[in-house]
Amino acid sequence: MQCKKVQNGFLIRLVKGEEIIAALSVFVEQQKIPGGFVFGLGAFKNATLGYFDSTKKEYLKNHFKEDMEFGSLTGSVSYFEGKPFIHAHVAASGPDSKAYFGHLFSATISATGEFFIIPSDARIERKADPETNLNLLDLS
Repeated sequence: MQCKKVQNGFLIRLVKGEEIIAALSVFVEQQKIPGGFVFGLGAFKNATLGYFDSTKKEYLKNHFKEDMEFGSLTGSVSYFEGKPFIHAHVAASGPDSKAYFGHLFSATISATGEFFIIPSDARIERKADPETNLNLLDLS
């Protein structure tokens, strides 16, 4: 990982072999980022994407082993039970140019990943919501 502090946040480059969610979580913890937003693009493999089924109150997951380009990763940076929580969604495609979209559970950088984190000025927390079975932003 390489990073650079810029006026409105941090530019981060993940390298081949780094797992996106884990690496960004470690970075957030090390930099003591209280919360914010993350944006990114690049190439990954071994990606697990999910779709939330509100009837079943669970994620339906799909795994993609092949290399894919992701052109749009957007997400929030917050904390759940004291640990960084990267909530990211991604649009990606493989060699057939067919696009897939979903909640990003995990993915390993296969070439490079470029990310921008815009920190908030206050700590952002999440709490478990029994009605949806999700960890929702706590705006109380």
